[in-house]
Amino acid sequence: MIFLRLAIGSQFRFFVCATIWEKHQVLNVAIFVDFCMVHGSRGVALQTMDKPTAEKTSIDRAFEILDLLDESSPTVSPEQIAATLDLSRSTTYRYLRVLCNAGLLVQLSRGNYSLGPRIVELERKIQISDPMTSVGNRLMPERARRVPGSVLILCGLWGDRVLCLRQENSDATGDAPLRLLRARGLPFSLFKGAASLAILANLPPARLKSLFLRSGAEIAEAGLGDSWTEFRRRMNAVRKTGSCITVGTFESGLAAIAAPIFNDEGTVIGSLARILKRTHPESDDELAADVRDAARRFSQELQAGMGAPGLSGAGTSLPENDAALLGSLIEHV
Repeated sequence: MIFLRLAIGSQFRFFVCATIWEKHQVLNVAIFVDFCMVHGSRGVALQTMDKPTAEKTSIDRAFEILDLLDESSPTVSPEQIAATLDLSRSTTYRYLRVLCNAGLLVQLSRGNYSLGPRIVELERKIQISDPMTSVGNRLMPERARRVPGSVLILCGLWGDRVLCLRQENSDATGDAPLRLLRARGLPFSLFKGAASLAILANLPPARLKSLFLRSGAEIAEAGLGDSWTEFRRRMNAVRKTGSCITVGTFESGLAAIAAPIFNDEGTVIGSLARILKRTHPESDDELAADVRDAARRFSQELQAGMGAPGLSGAGTSLPENDAALLGSLIEHV
């Protein structure tokens, strides 16, 4: 089982999970969009990403090309790709040809490439078929309105970062009571903010240890502990509480309260956070209890949906043209 990451700009992120069986030149491929679509597989995917590989595959290289494109670099040239990824000219153009044929890249002008229309199509599939988004659409509007002057945010875990998946304002008219830099797909640190810490504290101990060894300086800078013992103690305290409260992490006048979301295997895959002004009249205990209850209900509905038709079998019921698209990418690179 090979798990692949496809990171597109900062507007959205999704995973592509490819199962490749090579026998008599047969490739069986399934695309799981937005956190592997079936979140039961998601924990395995993320853990696999922690393990360094001795040699990069052609698929790794193809997605590294896509990773070069973002807000600061909306286009990329073959020369930039070759220099950055240490590829030969012929190999670079072979990757570009395959990615363009798949619709993941498009040639704007001679020597300039940008993200292709296939990306827009995949984003649409995420919006209409992702289980977390579906549950959020049902639960978040009513929950957000329980606390006037606040914003409810749904976040998901992606590698060593956290992504904003959905926002819901407490005002039924849709007017935002707070100005937040939390657009869908915007990544932020796994070590800062209540939404991130609620996820971090519920990761398996081995994953936490790996993160500390790899990102100890960033963890210490975030005030989570200068040693593994202190870091583990702080994470245990958050996990036992069931929620996390932070004040002024990103903006001095705001507080955040978050609780974790789990899939049907008990793996943490995201969090639900309420952002509000520090001067809000309700007590921290009341707000935390409400967020924990909302996250618990979210997890229950998500887990119940995993067994529903069309979700549990999502890995084998995707359109044939999707499988053919990634299969072609693997076969020809």
